[in-house]
Order: sequence, then C-alpha cells, then structure tokens
Amino acid sequence: MNTPLTVAELAHPIALELGGNWRPQPARHGVQELDHAATFTHPDGRQLHLSERFDDPGHLHIRGAFPATDYPFRRGERDTVRVAMNEDPADIAARIAADLIPVHRDVHERVKEHNRAQAEMRRDVEEAARDLSARLPGARTRVDGTTAFVYMNLEPGEVRIGLDGDTVSLVLNDAPRIIADAVVFAVSRFLPHVQTPEGERGEYVDGHAL
Repeated sequence: MNTPLTVAELAHPIALELGGNWRPQPARHGVQELDHAATFTHPDGRQLHLSERFDDPGHLHIRGAFPATDYPFRRGERDTVRVAMNEDPADIAARIAADLIPVHRDVHERVKEHNRAQAEMRRDVEEAARDLSARLPGARTRVDGTTAFVYMNLEPGEVRIGLDGDTVSLVLNDAPRIIADAVVFAVSRFLPHVQTPEGERGEYVDGHAL
C-alpha cells in the first residue's frame, strides 16, 4: 500500500503542472518545516497557500493570500479550492488555474490599489492635521489610520477637529464665539478643500455656532 503524499511533497509536482512562475516554498513553524502546508509564490508578489486541515484529512485546500488590508472583500473574492490529495497533480493544477488564479489575480490587484490609495490618504490626513495643529496654539494631534483629530483644551471649553479622508468635522464644547470663529477661519484657510462660505456657521452645540 502506497503511503499518501503530504502537502509538502505534493507542492512541487503541482507547481510544475501550473507552469508560469509559481515557485513552491515550504511552510514553517519557527525553523521546523511543516508537512501539512506549503506556499506557492509568484514574482509579482502573489501567494497561494496550500494546506491539509486537521478536520478534513485527505483533502487539499488552496486559497489566495493577500497583503494586510481593510479592503472590503465581497462574496467569492476569497474562495478556497478543495481537492482530494490523491488526485493527479495535473488535475489539481488545472482546478487551481481555472477556479482560483484568475479571481485571485484580479482581487489581489484591487487590494494593492486600495492599499496604495489608503496610504496616500493617511499621509495627506496626517500632514493636514499636523499643519493645522501647528497653527492653533496649544493644539495636539492624534492620527489613527486615515482619521486624525486635532484637540484644543480651552478655559473654558474644548475644540475637536476631525479629519477623515476628505471629510472634516468640528465640535466645540462651551467654546467662546471668538474661538469658534477663529477655528472656522483656520480650517477654511489651511484646509483649502473644505469650503466654509462667509456667514455660514452650521449647527449650534452648547449655544455656540460651528
């Protein structure tokens, strides 16, 4: 009776059948190579993970890997191919090539583009927040991803300016009218994409115009 091949042993013949530039790599836990898992890598950065799950012995699960992201994945964009491990490597490769690689390639590119846009937005928000904070005496800044907050503790009152991508919010608690006017001017002056028409003060919070 032939001993079934492990995932690590199957990885090489499957990669050969896939052709192209896919390279099999061992999966490791620390320095120890694992028999039940392997990775295919592509020069453009894509990866496919292969594994035999403890709750599904005898079957190979192949899924596409993605960079760390907050991309909003939709149904079908992270599906897994499941095949019997005793199938011919050529048949397994054909399933991967037909059912996994095309979708994974497209979604992987969308994830990278999303991450690039998010990184650019983070840089813009952080720069805008620090620039605005530098022009408001006593202000301090906190940046969290694509969102930033500029705080001013007043005597009395508090000012909080939120920057979330292209959206700006102002909260003034018990702030004197002169401070409210100064903050609105600062936002309109130093954040050019925010429009604050003359005479427009928005809603009232604690009796003070925003």
